[in-house]
Amino acid sequence: MKSARAVCFLLLAASLAVPFSPSLANKDDSIFERIRQEHAFVEKNLHRQQVGPESLAQSLTVSAQPIDVKHYRLQIRLVPEAPLLAGTVTISAETTAEANAISIDAAENLTIDAVRFDGSPRDFKRKKSRIDLSFATPLSARTSFTIAIDYHGAPVTSNILGGGMLVARHPAGGFPVMANLSEPYAAPTWWPCIDDPTDKATAEVEATAPEGYLVASNGVLDRTQTNADQTATFFWRESFPIATYLISVAATNYSKFEDTYTAMDGVTHMPLVYYVYPEHLGLAQQKFAVTRRALEIFAPLYGEYPFLTEKYGMAEFPWGGAMEHQTMTSMGSNVIGSATNNGELIIAHELAHHWWGDLVTMKTWDDIWLNEGFATYSEVLFFERYSNMDPGELMSRSYDDGKVFGGLGGTVTAENLDNPFDDRGAIYTKGAWVLHMLRHILGDQAFFDSLKDYRQRHAFANASTGDLQQVFEDHYGSTLDWFFQQWIYATGRPSYKVSTDIEPSNTSTGYVVTVTIKQKQSQEIPGRSQSVYIMPLDVTVHFEDGSSYTESVRNDARKQKFGISVSKRPVDVVIDEGNWVLKKLK
Repeated sequence: MKSARAVCFLLLAASLAVPFSPSLANKDDSIFERIRQEHAFVEKNLHRQQVGPESLAQSLTVSAQPIDVKHYRLQIRLVPEAPLLAGTVTISAETTAEANAISIDAAENLTIDAVRFDGSPRDFKRKKSRIDLSFATPLSARTSFTIAIDYHGAPVTSNILGGGMLVARHPAGGFPVMANLSEPYAAPTWWPCIDDPTDKATAEVEATAPEGYLVASNGVLDRTQTNADQTATFFWRESFPIATYLISVAATNYSKFEDTYTAMDGVTHMPLVYYVYPEHLGLAQQKFAVTRRALEIFAPLYGEYPFLTEKYGMAEFPWGGAMEHQTMTSMGSNVIGSATNNGELIIAHELAHHWWGDLVTMKTWDDIWLNEGFATYSEVLFFERYSNMDPGELMSRSYDDGKVFGGLGGTVTAENLDNPFDDRGAIYTKGAWVLHMLRHILGDQAFFDSLKDYRQRHAFANASTGDLQQVFEDHYGSTLDWFFQQWIYATGRPSYKVSTDIEPSNTSTGYVVTVTIKQKQSQEIPGRSQSVYIMPLDVTVHFEDGSSYTESVRNDARKQKFGISVSKRPVDVVIDEGNWVLKKLK
């Protein structure tokens, strides 16, 4: 006797019915909704548009030039009440090839008072957002030099990219605060620099502010100096290479408190240093306590925290999200001061950037997903271990709208370099799905080994999507071009229509489950003649006694049939029950 059963699958935006998933019985649905909302907050607010006096939509970054910056010394004076800023930047660098000119980024709001080359006054030309120095006799390769630039100006922010020196007052009490947000192109609005993310350098930040202010910045605070003019100078030193967009200062009447992280060796202790508005001290002490636990989760997965000899810190600033400034994350006052947002997700996200973004920085803004997709998937890895959540269930219920061309519909690689964050859903969330799928394809051991290898190869430097692909291929043992072409450079996702037939086996006492998979999507995939996704798909057969059997099939055609032999009578068949593939199921 022949029995047949058609199984229809529907992926919903907010939830996915998985009748055999044990975690559903143990997790309140509200936790998935909370995580979904908190992640949506991260995507929306970290790079939201701001209304400001000046548009900086165009890239301020000068063209690549044969210069290797070794060190920045930024001496900056902050005058929040005015508001004004002024200072001197000393750039220590070396030519990598013959150079007859050097260009430095400096936005038009900055007035350049003087330029010195190797200590001597130097003429320069100002071309909008650039300072140009030319040499009658070209500098030969491997020539070391210093350029010192005196400047002053009024803070500006961009109404497109949202960066610059932010000036505001506390929500309670009205005390002034100045703090920067430079990603992606706004560092030159508050200090002259060579704003190239691939040219990382060590840095000193000597920040002067009025009495009563504390200044938070990168690296280690060497000393504080009280000045005769009723100001104080804070001497911060970042000894690890840092990209210009990650250098920061934040100044107000902070309350400071600390915690300690014990490294994986069980011996080394690192300070956790926090600067918050006085009115938010109690809330911050409660929320920031999770930071130590997040470090303990990420370090075994990715390798030890990269800046262990310095610190990890967070400083409150007047913004709607947060920014992973190296060793001193800037954390939005609306997050810290919120009575309903516990901050766990955003704390984990920004901390993860210290591996993925700060230690390993993208080579170009096209590959910003290497920062943001990694930090987003780190949210999932954090909750998987912190709250004992199933990663696939979390991805499907909190990180997916279920739509082929919804919020995740774009290409993961950025395509608008004037605003590389314009397609946030693809960069953040689809980028996280890329890692989630690679994890299943390689298996946990090879996946996390690949991440550690990726870290080791590109630590304190830069990487591209191609570099990441090479590392994963080395651990996979074969090409992964088929995977990267369809998930990084193509829009949308596969749309599957699945049906099953169950009938007794002709050669044994068991049964044969025939699974028919049709792909219905129409979007193009670069380098592929047909819009066919190539993916391993898990087929799980459930039996009357509560047991199950899973077999992975390679789906690489518009229509395919797969036969699976089982010894017991099936009662249900589920495709991708573990939610390892970003898809639409019909």
